[in-house]
Parts: sequence; structure tokens; C-alpha cells
Amino acid sequence: MENWKAFAFLLASGQGFVLSLSLIARGAKGPRAGFFLGLILFVLSQELLNAWGIQVRYHQQPGAIRFWNYQSYLVLPLALWFFARLTTSPDYNFKKHYWLFFLPIAGEIAFRCFWQTYAGSLHVKRASLLDNPFWFFWTEIMPILGMVGVLWIYAQKLSRFRIAWRKQLDSLSLRQYVRLYGLFSFMLVLTVLWFAGVILKWPIFTGVNYMLTACLFGLGYIGYLNPSFFMLPSLHKPKAVDKPEFIQYDDLVELQRLHAAFSQDGLHTRSRLTVEDVAAHLNLPSRYVSYLVNTHCASNFNNFVNGFRVEEVIRKLGDPKEQHKTVLALALEAGFNSKSTFNQVFRQHTGKSPSQYLLVRK
Repeated sequence: MENWKAFAFLLASGQGFVLSLSLIARGAKGPRAGFFLGLILFVLSQELLNAWGIQVRYHQQPGAIRFWNYQSYLVLPLALWFFARLTTSPDYNFKKHYWLFFLPIAGEIAFRCFWQTYAGSLHVKRASLLDNPFWFFWTEIMPILGMVGVLWIYAQKLSRFRIAWRKQLDSLSLRQYVRLYGLFSFMLVLTVLWFAGVILKWPIFTGVNYMLTACLFGLGYIGYLNPSFFMLPSLHKPKAVDKPEFIQYDDLVELQRLHAAFSQDGLHTRSRLTVEDVAAHLNLPSRYVSYLVNTHCASNFNNFVNGFRVEEVIRKLGDPKEQHKTVLALALEAGFNSKSTFNQVFRQHTGKSPSQYLLVRK
């Protein structure tokens, strides 16, 4: 059984190294996100190779290659941070000076190698660096804290990306959800187990190694078939609209009037409302109203109006005076023309169907 376990660890780590180096090589020349995904898989492959070494007692063998000295957990939060930024923010550019963030990792590896060489030259039993509180905090605790922070920000970015993606596709398939949340879910579970093992001292590292083995086999299979599987698609940006030649208007003042027309005058409750109707209400050219919505609200006219309609329905759902009305009745009062349109728009703006939203409220 032990031999089979060691063999599985070695085979999975080997596959992980092949995939990670392939992603790193491609990312160095092409999309940078692949480079950082490769770094993540490289560290995980190192961890599994180290598990193999412990399993077969390779570390105690004379002349053993001390590959474990070149492993740093500090790579994980940094690599995941840049991967998240590059895949969820289309305009994000990785600048050359960002490599300076990786200097502490190089320092950690260099000092560990120096310590190993220095202790070996004295021919004495060296103290473990992990016995030093500062070193333990820097190399074991800091990466966990970094992962918690990065995962929190990553979750928020994925949520915003999902809403934007659904606006373009109407609905997401199971495969697209796996593509969106697969890596995040894996890193979240890994961080929870990592915290339990290092901070809480739970004996879970064998289970972690099994999980890494399964995931590296799975990621390797996906990677060979489709190396860009976890690279999120580029979303269409709202088309930039040139400002019409209406220099006599103050954008800030007219934008406040535009919002007041909906929040106070309730223009959105008119069925089949058009930009011309709003322009006539405000006594403004329709092209200028479109410019205000597209430029200052980062939206198109329909989404802008539907946002007010959804908020109107949500407000009335929480109003005891409106409890005798059905959701459809509230939707029609808010300006929607049909149940299907309301359901689709409500899901786009809230991420839930009306029935799911009501269940959460209860």
C-alpha cells in the first residue's frame, strides 16, 4: 500500500511539473495569466514531490538532491493574485516592476540554501529553521494569511465577472460555472485544509496529498486537452460614445436631473419607455441623454431603466403594504411588459431568480 501511495505521488507530481512548465513557457511569451497558473501548479507539484520523498525516506539518503529547499509557499498568494487580476480585469496589465514582489521569495530560498550549506560545513546537527518563530511566521503563517486575503478579493471579482458574463450570455452552463469557479473552489478548500493543518495542528496532510494527487491528475487531463480552460473569456466592453456637441449642458447637473426623473418621478414605471420619452421629460436632446447613460452610468439605456425597475420591485417586496400583491403584479407596476422579461432582467441584476430571492428573504 505504501509503495502504491508513493508511486501515485510521484506520478502526479511529474504530470504536474510537465503541465506547469508548459503553462509557464507559454505564459512567458503569450497571455501572462497562464504563467501564474503554471507557478501555482509548480508549487503544488513540489509539495507532492516532497510527500513522495517523505514516503520513501528519500530525504535521509546520502547524496539526495535537496529539491525541497527550492519550495516557497509565498508563491501561492502572489501568483493567485496576479492570475485573478489578469483573468477578471480585461484592462489590467502586468508591469515589469511587479516582479519586485517576488524578491522575498528569492530571499527565502537563498537563505534556506545558505543555511543548509553552512550547517553541513560544520558537520553538526543543524537546528530546523522552522524552530525560529520569525521564520515560521514568515514562511508558514504569512502565505496562509495572504491566501485568505487574495481569495476574499478573488471571490468578489468572480461575482462581478459572473454578473457581467451572464448579461452577455443570459445563462451559464455547468461547464462555464466550473470554468469560472473551479480553480477558486480548489484553492479555497486547499487553504482551509492548510489552515487546519498548520494553525490548528490537525492531522490532515495525508488527506491533502490525496487531494493534490487527484487534482493534479484532473488538472493535467484538462490542461492537455484545453490549456486555456481556466482563462476566463474577454467580455465585450460597452462601446465608447463620443460626447455630442452640446457644450451648453453641465453633465453633472443633467445627470442629477436624469436620476431624479427615475428615483423621484418614477419614469421607469412607464411601459415601453424610450430614450426619446426621457429626453422629452427632461427637455434634452435624446442623443445627449444616451451619452449621459452610456458614459457616466457605464450602461445602455435598457439596462439603466431596468435597474430602477428591479429596485422598485425589491423595495415593494419588503413593504408590508404591498404583501397582498403577486410578484408579477409588482413587476408590471414597475414597468415590465411580461413575466419572462422580468424574470430574465431580475436574474441579470441580482444573480437570483425572483423565487430564489424570496426564499433568501424568508
